Amino acid sequence: MGWYEAMKDALRVADSIKDADLKLKLAAVQMECAKLSEDNAQLRQELVDLRKQAEVRQEMDYANDVYWRVAGEGKRDGPFCPKCLDGKAMLARMSNQASDRYWRCHVCDHVIEKSGRGSPRNSPSREDKGMDFFGS
Repeated sequence: MGWYEAMKDALRVADSIKDADLKLKLAAVQMECAKLSEDNAQLRQELVDLRKQAEVRQEMDYANDVYWRVAGEGKRDGPFCPKCLDGKAMLARMSNQASDRYWRCHVCDHVIEKSGRGSPRNSPSREDKGMDFFGS
């Protein structure tokens, strides 16, 4: 028997003996149990989410100033934004166009120059270009 069924039984007993004070106290305990049950469900979901984040982190490899997801057989997927992953624990794919010298995150607008083409510090910013990266 779970806590909810036990509380219902206790309330029935309190009702049968006509004890109003006992009924009020049991109702308060029932409300607290419901809150605890809700908190427990929320904590369980947070645990599942944290385990997924830890699993993703284990699959990630940091190279050339970006993250790459290493799948089976050593295949790399990416690049993924280090600012989003490190700062917000969010996996955000960066654009990787062959004609572009930069990897660009469309979530946080972080820009990283592709390796072998100079320092990432020389990447253009919105302020430098006077527009966002979508051309507006």
